[in-house]
Amino acid sequence: MDTPVLLICFNRPEYVAQMIEALRKCRVSKLFVFKDGPRPDNANDSQASKDIEKQIQGIDWDCEIITNYMQNNLGCGYGPYTAISWAFQYVDELVILEDDCIPTNSFFTFCREMLDKYRDDSKVSLISGFSRLNDTSIFGDNDYIFSQYGVTWGWATWKRVWNDFDMQLRNLETFFRKGGFKNQFRTKKEADFFNNRYRMCQKDKSLYKHVWDIQFGLHSRVNGALRIVPKYSLIQYIGVDGTHYSVIDNKSDVFDVQSLEDFKVLNSPLLVEANDNYDQMYFTKYVYTEYRLIYRIINKLKRCLKIN
Repeated sequence: MDTPVLLICFNRPEYVAQMIEALRKCRVSKLFVFKDGPRPDNANDSQASKDIEKQIQGIDWDCEIITNYMQNNLGCGYGPYTAISWAFQYVDELVILEDDCIPTNSFFTFCREMLDKYRDDSKVSLISGFSRLNDTSIFGDNDYIFSQYGVTWGWATWKRVWNDFDMQLRNLETFFRKGGFKNQFRTKKEADFFNNRYRMCQKDKSLYKHVWDIQFGLHSRVNGALRIVPKYSLIQYIGVDGTHYSVIDNKSDVFDVQSLEDFKVLNSPLLVEANDNYDQMYFTKYVYTEYRLIYRIINKLKRCLKIN
C-alpha cells in the first residue's frame, strides 16, 4: 500500500501492537509515526513511551518510517494537530490513524480510491473509515455517501483541506455575523444546535488544549465541505482506555460496530451532495441525543458534588 500513513500515539503500547499488525497485513510502504511526550513526572507514560519506540523499531517489512517523538506532552488537542501538520510538510495526502482505530485491509483500498477520485474536488473534505449506520437502506445501491457527519476514527484527507484549518477558531465571529449555520442544514433544529454548540466552544479559551476534532468539524462545515462515509465500517474502534473515555462512551454503541474486511466500491453516488436522509438520522440518533446525554451527566455530577 503506497499511500502515506500517519500513526498518532501516546502511551498505549498494547494498542500500538495491534495497529502494527494491521499495517503489516497491508504492507504499508511509508509510515509517519508521531508520539506525544510523557506527562511530567509520570513514570507509566515514560515506560510506555519507551515500549512504543521499541515496537516501531521492530517493524520488519519493507517500509520507510519517519518518526517524530515529542519530549514534552502536547495533549489531546495540540498533539494530533501537530502530528498532522508535521506529516503534511512532506506529503499531499494522508491516511490518518490514532492507535485505537484498527483498520481492515479494505480501509486502505477504500481510502486510496477515494483520495484519487476526489483529489481536486473542493466540496469533499475527508474520507471516513468508520460507519456507524452500517448497511442501512439509506445508502441504497451506493457503497458510500456524502455527509456533513463523518468521524475521524480512521480517515484520510488532503493537504489542501488541512492547510486552512485554524485550531483557535479565530474566524468564528465573522462566520456568526454572516448568519452562522442557518442556511447550511436541512432543519432549523440542526442549525440552532451547531450555532449554540460553537458559541459555547468560542467561550472556552482552553478548548484547543484538549480537543482538535470539534474545531476541524467546524472548519468543514463553515466551508460547506462534505465527508465520505462507507456503507460498512472499515475500522474497529477499541478506545476503552484513554483520556476522553468516560461513562458516556460506555453507553455508546461504537464498540459494537464490527468492521468489514472484504469491501469493494461497486456503485458510487452520481452527485457530490449530502445525503439528507442519512444526515437527519445521524443527527437525531447520535449527535443531538448524545450531546444532551453529556450535559445530563455533567449536571448530575455537579449536583452530587455540589458544584455551582
